[in-house]
Amino acid sequence: MAVPYTLQLAVAFNPARYAPAMTALPVWTTDSASLRLTEEIYAALPEETRRSLEVIDGHVMFCRRGEVEHSIVARRLAQALDANRPTELRTRVVTDFEMHFRRDRPTGRSFSFRRPAVALHQCFHDDRDLITSEVLLVAEVVSPGFGYVETVDKVAEYADEGIPIYLVVHLDTERKAKIIQEHRLDRASNTYRLVATHQDTLCLSDPFEVVVPFADLDAI
Repeated sequence: MAVPYTLQLAVAFNPARYAPAMTALPVWTTDSASLRLTEEIYAALPEETRRSLEVIDGHVMFCRRGEVEHSIVARRLAQALDANRPTELRTRVVTDFEMHFRRDRPTGRSFSFRRPAVALHQCFHDDRDLITSEVLLVAEVVSPGFGYVETVDKVAEYADEGIPIYLVVHLDTERKAKIIQEHRLDRASNTYRLVATHQDTLCLSDPFEVVVPFADLDAI
């Protein structure tokens, strides 16, 4: 059986192959369907390749790898949340982990997942995917000059999935935390409201109290 082009692309994709010397355009520039993934094809991909992908409605989204400082800020934010979460809430904090969108509703998407920089979710014991309905808070980290996906696409997607809190950490030119935007879900409209723009210190009262000075997030 022929290997689907999407599988070939995901395994072999290397931007260096498409340097200025190339003479033919890759298939995906003229055939958007070639960048579609089914769950079966995705499951067959190598783990390393899967970690570089997000999928929305079956369409492949290549994840842009963040800088070292980006990863450090995300990890330290996750550690701060983990250190402050009450044990009785039975929650867990993960980073860069597959978060699958719900399908059990009329407006549900087809095969879709994102990999938020940080996710706080309710614990579950089954060997299954993390689903957005179990997520209490997500956070993304944005470097200067980037962020359309995090500040537009994901704002709409995460709200539509009903995630109560969405934090967007904006880094400055020195890759240190500049501001953190706190979005909270308006359940009546299923959209986010920007309720706070934190500077110097992140202060949350829900889903539990946590105070994180920006200096604790920054890479040294």
